[in-house]
This record gives sequence, C-alpha cells and structure tokens, in this order.
Amino acid sequence: MLKEIFEKNKDIVINTDIDGFLCGMILQKYYGCRVVGFSNSRETIWLISEIEDINAPIYIDIFVARPEVICIDQHIVAFDKYHHREISNYGTKINPNLDRKRTFVGDLESDYYHKYPFGTVHYLIALMAKEGIEVELPDLNKVYQITAPGPLKKKVKTCAGHIILRADDALYSTLSPYRANALDWWKWLDKNREIPAINQLRDFIDSCDQSKAYEYKDDIGNFFTALGCDGKDGAFKTVTDNNGSLLPKVLAYRNVICSILGMGLDLYEFYEIHKGRYAVQYAKPDYDMDILHAENLYSYAFIYGPRPKYPNFSFTLDMK
Repeated sequence: MLKEIFEKNKDIVINTDIDGFLCGMILQKYYGCRVVGFSNSRETIWLISEIEDINAPIYIDIFVARPEVICIDQHIVAFDKYHHREISNYGTKINPNLDRKRTFVGDLESDYYHKYPFGTVHYLIALMAKEGIEVELPDLNKVYQITAPGPLKKKVKTCAGHIILRADDALYSTLSPYRANALDWWKWLDKNREIPAINQLRDFIDSCDQSKAYEYKDDIGNFFTALGCDGKDGAFKTVTDNNGSLLPKVLAYRNVICSILGMGLDLYEFYEIHKGRYAVQYAKPDYDMDILHAENLYSYAFIYGPRPKYPNFSFTLDMK
C-alpha cells in the first residue's frame, strides 16, 4: 500500500509537531519522499512555490476532508459507523481508527474512548514492516545533552526513546490510566512481536517507572521548549516568518532531532503561506454535524470524547 502510494507521489506535507518531523524522517529515508510543506493543524499550510494545487501532496499526520486528498494520520475522524463507511470508501484515507472502526459515537468497543493512542509515526513503522521495510531505530536509552539556544545557554538532555514516544503521548498513554487501551493497540500494531522497531519501543516502555508517567512527559516537554518549540509536544505554531522564510529555530530543532535519531530531513528554505479559518466547537451524539459535509471544510478532528468539558471538535474552513 505505502510502496504503491509513494511510487506515484513522493511529495508530502508534514505536521509541525514532533510526530510530523519523525514521519518526515522515516518517509524520506525509506521511500525517498520530499517535504514540500507543513501544516499546523489549524489555520495555516506552508507549501513550496512549485506546488500549485494544495490538494496534490500527501498529507502526513493531518486529516484532510476532501475525498481526493491522500492522507495518513491517526485522529478520530468518523462521527459514527455510517460516516466511517463513507470515509473508508474514499480509498484515500489511511488511519488506524478507520482500520478498526473507531468512531466518535460507537458502542463500548468502537467509541472514542477506545481510539488509537499513539503517533502516526508508530503506525507508519508497523505498516512499513508489513511491506518488508524494517525501520532502524537508534539506541533508545542513550542520553544526549545539548546546549539550548538563547543567552542562558541552558543544558538540557533526553534520549531517543522519549523523543519517539512523545509523539501523541504514546509513552504517557501506555503508563497512565489509559494503559489497557494502549496495550491493546500495541498488540494490534505487532500481534506476534515480530517488528524489531516496535519491540524496541515496547522494551523501552517496560523499562520505565509507571509512577513517573507525568514526570517523563514533563521532562521531554521541557526539552522541546528549550529548543524553541511553542508547545511541549514539540510543535511550532508557525515555521516561517511573514515572508515565508523558514525560521532558524525550526532548522536548529530539526538538526538536534535528526542528530539524536541518526536520520536526515531535508527542508526547503522558502514557502508560500496558505490560510484558512480555524475554530473549535462542541460535538455530541445528538448534535447536527452537517459541517462534516460542508463544501468549504478542509480539515477536522474530534479531539475529545462525546462527554466533553471543553469544545471537542476542531476544524478548518476555506483553506486557499
């Protein structure tokens, strides 16, 4: 599946968080993909000038609602079983929640609270293994210390295991009260424990102290913010200045992560900036969700379950 997709089109747009960067690294290394843009999963997409059609690239770790756009991500995107069938029939959406029929509204086994709890990168590693490609990971326990940019020259340290497992909180989800669901998904990714990279990640998790789940999450978050990220998930709200020039801090972050992971990630220097309208609202099982079929809907995800304390449906309209 992946081999066929990337033989036809090697242009990818990645998310601006650690999951997106990690996906970009392995897709460049093993499929020869090139990163032609970024998305912050909100109101902005950055594309190199030669990309004239915003729908042409393959979107990684971002769900694009338009049926013709190929995307590989891990979000809850189907409202119910009927909507799941509709999205699956597009044939362009690759997503573990679609694979296992996990929807926003479902029964006890298929609802939001049984969603995939890891990063797109972990899903990609498993998909690639099924096609005979073994992703080589570095020593996950080796500790690296770097000097963070800025006048304070702060020393920060981490290891590859914490970087890779910070993607969409994979480590925290496995050590936290959501552990049962996480273990079920690890088994689904690699039922017989035959994938070396997945085994490495699981062994690293097993070596961690369950009582320190939040401490691990906080430590890697501080590492990312010391590198200039806007969020503790290793994300940037913007990757360029107003003229479209890639920010130096993004390149510095790329360099550190690539050095620790032992992979490369080629990035262009200039991008054109595309804008849409981003919003969040409440979604519940009995709500009218006609917006899911709006012609101007570009991207969306259900970000919390159907009993929310906060707005749980994020979406972007009118992306141009």
